[in-house]
Amino acid sequence: MKLFKVISSSGELSRRKSIYAIQEAMVTVNGKLILDPFIDVEAKDDVRLDDKKINYKTDLTTILLNKPKGYISTKSDEKGRKTIFELIPKNPPLNHVGRLDKDTTGAILLTNDGNLSQYLMHPKNRIEKEYIAVTDQYISGKNINKLRKGIFIGSNEKGRAKIVSQELKKGRIEVTMILNQGKKNEIRRIFKFLDLNLLSLKRVRIGEIKLSNLAIGSWRPLTKKELSFLIKIQS
Repeated sequence: MKLFKVISSSGELSRRKSIYAIQEAMVTVNGKLILDPFIDVEAKDDVRLDDKKINYKTDLTTILLNKPKGYISTKSDEKGRKTIFELIPKNPPLNHVGRLDKDTTGAILLTNDGNLSQYLMHPKNRIEKEYIAVTDQYISGKNINKLRKGIFIGSNEKGRAKIVSQELKKGRIEVTMILNQGKKNEIRRIFKFLDLNLLSLKRVRIGEIKLSNLAIGSWRPLTKKELSFLIKIQS
């Protein structure tokens, strides 16, 4: 495995910053200073960044979980609330990629690939996320246009979304919408500032990774096609 990939896969630094750190004489292999980011290293080698041992992963795992309502996106909670990590295997240890709040359901990725996690969460990479929001009235054409450009949602931030469709189902409106940013509670804040009731919220897609018919509370490994998508967007 290339040295810079060893460091980035540990989650310590992104790939670009890993290359920079090596070139800036911050990395040793078996006690020897290395300046070439592209040399091959083996699992038995002692790799250190600023003298901190790098525990890198050669077996990377990424899974998709259909998060139920009432679970929080954290490894432990001092209030004793249920967490998404109660729903997945303990080995290998995984970290959540971004968060869904307690009342939001649907697609969330978990991985031990630190580089992938950083890439997916960085706003500049604009990974599409598709949601279904249920409300009790249609979003007006005027507000749809405003959302496309961005509306104030507090904390000196703007919320942006593309409204794909609005369908009347069982007396309620299902709004399919796409976001590229991922600000904290962005959709909930959008609905608040539009003075609309948000009855439920579900994420159904992350990039090309779709929730489809995955049962609530269940998880699955990514398909070869989905893994290829993740490799492609990082290249």
